[in-house]
Amino acid sequence: MKSYESIDSRKWLIENSASMNIQDAHAMMVGFKLEYIASVEFFGSGYVTRWQEFSQTFDFHVKMSARCWIPTEFWLVNDSGEGADSQRFSVACGSKKDLGEEREMAYKIINSATLEEKRNPLASQLRRIEKRIAMNALELTTNNKHIVLMLCTDGDELGRKGSAAQDFVDSVVALSKLPVKIIVRLYTDDDRIIDFFNRLDSKLTDIEVLDDYFGEAMEVYLHNPWLTYGLGLHRLREAGLTSDFVGELDERCFSIEDIHRFCEEFFTGGEVDLPHPNNWDAFISSLATILSNEKQQWNPIMRRQTAWIDIKKLEKMFGRRKRHSMSNTSFQYSGAGVGRRESLSSEASGGDSNRDDVTLEQVIQRWSHQPPDYKKLNSMQDLLVNMPMLFPPTNTTVESHEYFGKWKSLSREAFTGEGEELNSLLKRAARRSKLFLHPDKLPKDMTKSQTLLFQTIWDVVQEQEMK
Repeated sequence: MKSYESIDSRKWLIENSASMNIQDAHAMMVGFKLEYIASVEFFGSGYVTRWQEFSQTFDFHVKMSARCWIPTEFWLVNDSGEGADSQRFSVACGSKKDLGEEREMAYKIINSATLEEKRNPLASQLRRIEKRIAMNALELTTNNKHIVLMLCTDGDELGRKGSAAQDFVDSVVALSKLPVKIIVRLYTDDDRIIDFFNRLDSKLTDIEVLDDYFGEAMEVYLHNPWLTYGLGLHRLREAGLTSDFVGELDERCFSIEDIHRFCEEFFTGGEVDLPHPNNWDAFISSLATILSNEKQQWNPIMRRQTAWIDIKKLEKMFGRRKRHSMSNTSFQYSGAGVGRRESLSSEASGGDSNRDDVTLEQVIQRWSHQPPDYKKLNSMQDLLVNMPMLFPPTNTTVESHEYFGKWKSLSREAFTGEGEELNSLLKRAARRSKLFLHPDKLPKDMTKSQTLLFQTIWDVVQEQEMK
């Protein structure tokens, strides 16, 4: 409710260039009562065009704008050739008696789009939007309001060499200085584009980059497998109706304190106090009562309906027994990695962390191969989950560098499934890790030992992936 009340209006910038005709996107088949949600290609129908995936998103949010009365202005990046009214149109910006006509016009424009223009002048259109918002920036700030800018793009032009990418970044940076929340909804699986936007996301606070529903669900699950990523939550994020805190679900593993905060915010709107997890029984009991009053949601990872929160998984990750063992063995657990305080360098030295003869090669070997003879590679999930143990300050045999902090830790509990569920998650996680580890992405100022570390990790992950 707070997010809704703080929104003045929404603006959508929609890429309608020829690249949106590429047939590699993911449309949904949704049951009438949301009893199932499946990707079209799951039924053997193949991929759809990027524009078709976008049209499904557009259809929902036009209905949301009308029903919730959220004034929304839509801009097409390229001129459709049919006049200004077909390049810029709106829903819920006039009187309620005009709503039906506005919706009909919106659908007509999108359904008749030709997508022939090869150019994609995103930056120039963003600058026009910036000027319009800047005129009302003081009033928006005074009234504690902001504008949600939804950018729907495949970013195709941004992945090529040239000035387009820098022009785009400059435009986004300028917008970020205004009372604007930027949502980038990507319609591509191109690693270059995904990496470009993820790097931009890490540098700016008021921008959120979203994948399609199935891809985003996997990103959230890799960090926070206790949560069912329902379609409703995804739509709220697309609409800019969730807090920045909720937007971190696909960025990091939540601690139990974070989960408590999420549950209060998501289920009670922050208006009802949920017992703190320090009183574990009371917390779990209250949470179970809340969940009993909520409909189960389609779980795109498990491909069945489940509760919003997996209480059994919470118990395994954070319950009394787990927390008791942590307090007795100097463990720390936030859902990520193995959670041990002791470093691999300490393990490599036989438990004596003060020894100076432990080498980087020994530390890497303990990460990459299985004891006692260290000849067999560890599993992909162990390699990925334990990777933070190779980075400073845990690993004392390599110098610190800010790039280490860009790694996003994965939850071990995300990999407890089997079959297609596990394979899909491992494939996603390995793909993302390679974006981080790729030699072309590494900083140029790395030391010899840092370079050796990253090159060896890259080689090991590649080797495991090919097995």
